[in-house]
Amino acid sequence: MPRVQQHRRRLPGSWFRTTSVQSHYRRSPALIPTIIAVALGLILLAVLVF
Repeated sequence: MPRVQQHRRRLPGSWFRTTSVQSHYRRSPALIPTIIAVALGLILLAVLVF
């Protein structure tokens, strides 16, 4: 996952206010649906085999 440096970000719905964002790791946006799909696939496989 790529590292995000500290920067300033505009607040939504505001023209002039900003907020400081600390450096962090950017999470993959497709991570949660992928985990759900893998779990459902394993459950379906277990039901079909047993």
